[in-house]
Amino acid sequence: MTRRLVELDVRPMLQAREEPFARIMEAVQGLKGNDVLQLHATFLPEPLIRVMSRQGLSHCAVQMSPEHFIVDFYRDDSKRPYKHLDNRGLEPPQPMTRTLECLEGISELQNGDIGLEIWNDRVPAFLLPELDETGWVYEIYEEDDIVRVRIDR
Repeated sequence: MTRRLVELDVRPMLQAREEPFARIMEAVQGLKGNDVLQLHATFLPEPLIRVMSRQGLSHCAVQMSPEHFIVDFYRDDSKRPYKHLDNRGLEPPQPMTRTLECLEGISELQNGDIGLEIWNDRVPAFLLPELDETGWVYEIYEEDDIVRVRIDR
């Protein structure tokens, strides 16, 4: 099963005082299976989070700067919020570097409020000892076309 990270940046629409709801719902309708909609907004869209929750989507929100929020919407039974990072198609050491930068740079991950799910082409053999050494715990899920690693505090 192919997994996709569908990015939608509505910040320009919001800054132009346009309504992005129809565009967001169009992106949601295009999601299949375990796809993730990664929404970039200028604020935490709490009403949208409630709408998505009623549609069975979990979410994970991270504030990157005062006017940049990233909200991942996805289907997941665990009810644990996860930020998603798609490392597929990258050459080493980019997947490891991106993952470590994400783990260090997002306070919600450092505090254990959310987890990180990375999508890789293969098991990240050099990353795992680094995670062990720095106190992160992880689970590896090997599927047909993807290796998912869930990383938590």
